[in-house]
Amino acid sequence: MYHQPLHSLCLHNVNTVSLNSYDLSISYVEEHDENTVEFPHSHPKEYEIYYVIEGNIDILVENKVHPITKNHFLFLNQGVKHGTLYKPNQKKSYLTVLFSIQERTSPCYNNGTEEIERAHIKAFFEAIKNKNYLICEDKFYCTHCVKAMRKEFINKDWGWFYQLQFLYTDFILNVIRNFVPPINTSSTGSNRNLPIAFTKYLHANYQNPDLSLQDVADHFYMSPRHANRLFKEYFGASLSKTLTQYRISYAKNYLMDTDYSVDEIAEKVGFSSASTLSRLFKEIEGITISEYRYMCKKQKMLSENMSDQ
Repeated sequence: MYHQPLHSLCLHNVNTVSLNSYDLSISYVEEHDENTVEFPHSHPKEYEIYYVIEGNIDILVENKVHPITKNHFLFLNQGVKHGTLYKPNQKKSYLTVLFSIQERTSPCYNNGTEEIERAHIKAFFEAIKNKNYLICEDKFYCTHCVKAMRKEFINKDWGWFYQLQFLYTDFILNVIRNFVPPINTSSTGSNRNLPIAFTKYLHANYQNPDLSLQDVADHFYMSPRHANRLFKEYFGASLSKTLTQYRISYAKNYLMDTDYSVDEIAEKVGFSSASTLSRLFKEIEGITISEYRYMCKKQKMLSENMSDQ
């Protein structure tokens, strides 16, 4: 009698591995051969990997047949309908893995890598954005993980279930490395360097009237909420108030050293209008722009008179 072979390499319940700021949930890991019969299906909330260990498989994705050969894999985005073509005479061995990635409400531990983690996860999401599937050659030797999975699952030495979770994670991360290029996270740095990095970024971009919390968050690979929390922690004010203070400070330089109109200065320091600059200047400095300019001219004249004596 013919039957569906089962070569499960996964515990029956969902395996959740903490990536500190994210959770990696692996719900299915199984090795298949030429006797596997598979019907077209999809996974609305999970990603799936088909990794060919030996031979080759033919997979129907989006009404097109894709041959996947040894040491190559198919990565499927969430909700993409697919299925292997049943060819019992086509000798093969392949692994299927189902997983999802969810952001945690708070990191498991704070070690200064939270921003770097977000940068890497964001790069993953960007790599698969608007792509239903990817077919790639494995250049990170994922077969080593598969062999180790088999050994742990069969031998069941002490701590084998922990080892399997590490191997699942290692396999998935190495698969993803094949299509997500290395990214530069030097701008995130550690928490100790972030205040300096924030300061440099605002100095370089304060003139942009459309500069937003989202822009800053994107640049530093973090969520807007997290970026604003850090600004309050480092500078005692929200990003919006910190940015306003930067612009007012630069406006002072123009008011003191040039004859530019208030409209011109507002444009140069990133305010949407002269009225906005005037209102915020009075609110922060306690005097009007005209009063500030008069005070600067008076101080300049007094300084010149003293130098002439």
